[in-house]
Amino acid sequence: MDIRVLNAEEKEQAGYIWSLAFSHGSYGNEDGDISSDPEWGGTYTCGVFDEAGLQAVVVVNDYRIYLGAEVVVPMGGIGGVASLPASRGKGYAGKCLQFSLEKMRETGHITSMLYPFSWDYYRRFGWEWIGTTRKYKVRSSSLKGDPETEKVRQATEADFPTIQHVYETFAKRYRGCMVRNEQGWNMLKHRKNRYTVTYIYEHEGQVEGYIVYRGDKEEETEIREFISLTGRAQRALLGLLRRHDMQVKCFTWSAPLDDSFWSQQFHWDHSTTLEAVPMGRVVDMVKATEAWRPDVTVKGSTVFALQDSHAPWNEGTWRAEFEGGEVRVKPSTATPQLTLDIQAFSQVYLGTPNLESIRFADRIRVHDEAGYRAFTDLFRGPLMWINDGF
Repeated sequence: MDIRVLNAEEKEQAGYIWSLAFSHGSYGNEDGDISSDPEWGGTYTCGVFDEAGLQAVVVVNDYRIYLGAEVVVPMGGIGGVASLPASRGKGYAGKCLQFSLEKMRETGHITSMLYPFSWDYYRRFGWEWIGTTRKYKVRSSSLKGDPETEKVRQATEADFPTIQHVYETFAKRYRGCMVRNEQGWNMLKHRKNRYTVTYIYEHEGQVEGYIVYRGDKEEETEIREFISLTGRAQRALLGLLRRHDMQVKCFTWSAPLDDSFWSQQFHWDHSTTLEAVPMGRVVDMVKATEAWRPDVTVKGSTVFALQDSHAPWNEGTWRAEFEGGEVRVKPSTATPQLTLDIQAFSQVYLGTPNLESIRFADRIRVHDEAGYRAFTDLFRGPLMWINDGF
């Protein structure tokens, strides 16, 4: 067996496997092309070969994510894991995924996310659910009008940089939002057979929110993104949706867990479901922790034992010391004050669920309360949220 990063000549073979796994054998379209390359150019495909040739592939996309207002870290987005049908069940995909972890560490992707076909499968390799998103389904006729809606207008291409700035401001309130390159902002452009409509809300010359959607069905239209920096922006944009009641019965969109829509216009005609967002994983614990910026007002140290059988470089007992917003991590021979596995650590690092909930679920063993409190201080920060797929 040979596992390595594929070269350009092997693209067609990888596309064939991809097509059988995700496109029912179709080809000659975007679904069969796994060579898409983000702006910073770090996307690659790992492959497993046996005596019969290429059998399985893992695509790793080169992304960046915000961790609050001050931190941006590289993230290896697993774009897909696929095997030839006759090779499934032989462990090829798992070996390829293991190799991708080693490659991500080598290329500096200190975190990773993916959208799972099976939660249990990826949990075996250290990924874990890392947050929730609210999914609203709102009846347009039940929304309230608002005077601020008069300050909403349809955006033009000249507004795109401002829209991107609003998104970045909003994204820095959370852990996990993607730093979007030009490809990521294709959401603002028309598709071949469908217009994209974007509206912005301005207050005293400042854009404070926007919505983006493509006309869909009368019964239900999905809003690709609904971002508001202020309550008045949210009310204004909801008032705009109210004006669609003759053409769209319901709108749906996703929002963070701390979103204020319930406080604005709660109604029995509106429903909310909680959905899991991608699974996440810390690939390189030391570099990830040292990249994090805790609150400058806290300082301390904590000794923790970390279990990570698929990334042995993370295994062991570590001392983390933090002060003035800086963190240093080094191996330790001291008695651990707490013990946890990489799944629980990844949840702590990415902000959801909180450490108290993780402890209540017996996912962390506390041996010393002072060390636990320091660990809590170290990683205290915003919730996790992401509104992009890959």
